Amino acid sequence: MKIMLDIMKLRFKFLSIFGPKKAADLALKIFQKPHFNKIREREKEFLNTAKIVRIKNDEEDIILYETGDKSGKPIIAVHGWDSNPGSMSGITNKLAKSGFHIFSLNVPAHGISKRKSTNMFDTSDIIIKVLKWIDRKEEVSFVTHSFGSGAVSLALQKSGIEVDKLAFVTSPDKLWDIFKDYADMIGLNDTAFKLMIKKTEKRFGRSFDKMQISKVLNDAKYQQLLLVHDIDDKILPFGNTKSIHHSNPKSNIFSTKGRGHYRILWDEEVIDEIAQFLI
Repeated sequence: MKIMLDIMKLRFKFLSIFGPKKAADLALKIFQKPHFNKIREREKEFLNTAKIVRIKNDEEDIILYETGDKSGKPIIAVHGWDSNPGSMSGITNKLAKSGFHIFSLNVPAHGISKRKSTNMFDTSDIIIKVLKWIDRKEEVSFVTHSFGSGAVSLALQKSGIEVDKLAFVTSPDKLWDIFKDYADMIGLNDTAFKLMIKKTEKRFGRSFDKMQISKVLNDAKYQQLLLVHDIDDKILPFGNTKSIHHSNPKSNIFSTKGRGHYRILWDEEVIDEIAQFLI
């Protein structure tokens, strides 16, 4: 893995100097491609037993995994980057047993999706379509992880649809920081990085200042927000959640220690806290 990263760095350092626009385009293309497709053992049972529902959509059908009581309050689960709906099944299985009606979104370019790339903005459009498809929108709650938290925030802001509760298990805040960390990791120089930022802002019609999740949530309509985050998370630092909480009076933090970014999804204390919050 380290050798591959070193080779990528050399490639982007060269391209950044002699073809910064090409470097920016290539960096953005790679950035939108998931690279981890392995399904963990504890995810397989959910993926093999849940009912698959497809909603017609132009590029590709929207894929949902349906579980729980069909007469119960609807919950939409949105997993993180480089993951799949089974990664949320520790939480969603508990919610299904508690009487909720669960729709776990298969994020485009992940799981059984045939797409090769996606991003937070495209995924937010998919989430809006799912929201419009579901009845009793005002009773809908979300449980999300990481990338999924950002995508849901953007979807609620863009659609103006009012929902009930949001349970975010980790969330990004300043998307600019994620892009900068990525640029540093692959060896993109400042010129190429600025071009990548400019290209992104032009494509999505908003500045990075308006892509900050803590600000986006101020324009979203929801009743309550639970922010679950491990203080030792090395993928998305705990500071992201603190920033969101500081800007959003309808939020509360439930912190853990030593659960990390992925194992937190399977922690019994976390699962119980989310279940109690959503009741």
